[in-house]
Amino acid sequence: MIHRDNDYAIIHAKVMIDKKLLEDVTIVVNQGIIMSVGDYDSSKVQHLRKYDAKGSFVGPGLIDMHIHGCGGFDSTKGNIQENLECLALFLEERGITSFQLAIVYDLDVLIQIKQALIESSFLGNYLIGVHIEGPFIAPEKKGGILPSCILGYERSYLDNIIAVKRGKRSLVTTMTIAPELPGSEELTSLLEENNIVVAYGHSNCLLEQLKPREKNHITHLFNAMSSIDHKNPGIAAMPFVRDFYHSTYELICDGVHVNPSMIDFTFTTLGTGRICLISDAMNLAGMGPTEGFYLGKKIYSDGRACYYSNNNVLIGSSTLISESAKMLFQDGFLDWDSYFQVTSENPLRVLSQTDKGFVKPGYKADLVVFSDNMDIIDVFKVE
Repeated sequence: MIHRDNDYAIIHAKVMIDKKLLEDVTIVVNQGIIMSVGDYDSSKVQHLRKYDAKGSFVGPGLIDMHIHGCGGFDSTKGNIQENLECLALFLEERGITSFQLAIVYDLDVLIQIKQALIESSFLGNYLIGVHIEGPFIAPEKKGGILPSCILGYERSYLDNIIAVKRGKRSLVTTMTIAPELPGSEELTSLLEENNIVVAYGHSNCLLEQLKPREKNHITHLFNAMSSIDHKNPGIAAMPFVRDFYHSTYELICDGVHVNPSMIDFTFTTLGTGRICLISDAMNLAGMGPTEGFYLGKKIYSDGRACYYSNNNVLIGSSTLISESAKMLFQDGFLDWDSYFQVTSENPLRVLSQTDKGFVKPGYKADLVVFSDNMDIIDVFKVE
């Protein structure tokens, strides 16, 4: 059930705070902000609507920092505002209370997204920003990106992208680039100056070509990039190397994009402190096996991933992070604490979003109630 309420109390809840499990807790929310998390105090809740968690676990809303679409909705066709609002509602029902929309390079679409945000404060409450995959990427590692969406670096192209603002900041919050391409040093510096996350991906770069930066982030680790090769390691080796132990990285865990043994290897070797679980979901996600269109090309979903129909090229996932995180939890890769690390805390840290992601006083009260096996029971979304 979805609750859009700014003043309420959740009673008889379990929460995880600073790696400690607290039981029979009362969470008091006022004007959409968590005011207290602790013992029941009748003086604090007597005038509030009360929701009984009945001993269930309450955690922060999930964050998908890399999603193209789901539920039949995306930004590639029709009325973009309506599509993105419907996408937000579809995600909300599954415990995903905020998202960063992934698109390929299309300046007109970016401008339409800006206009949708101007006209819809509702959408602005869910959409963190836009992640552009490209256009400055390696054609040989394009994956499902069409050749028409790939360009060589030119400052004017980048200026046009950055010029699309949301308030005073760029609407684009992340850009995937291939760091081996000409102009990448200037490109990286300009993105960092504009507070845009620089994500390495769709790249054939060798690890020896890279140097550590204050922040290093990787788009969908292992997919569409130079691999872990024992003689010529590529970007996929970056998180495992001492010089890049600070790097953060996205990981798709639908069982298709990354072999389950490699998921095991990554979690076992690196832990969960830097993983950002993503879906990379397409518009068919969450709809079971079905067919549809993406950028005018016919695609199909087998229920786990999406492919171009004409050549079976893998283009994205059909599995949302609420599903993949549940599978990781049930397989023992995640516990209650690390579940929220990879689905909320880490993505928000990468995106410099400091107002939510914890069940603590002072944080925005986007909250989810979970069953013991990580099914979504209730979702609380600040209006």
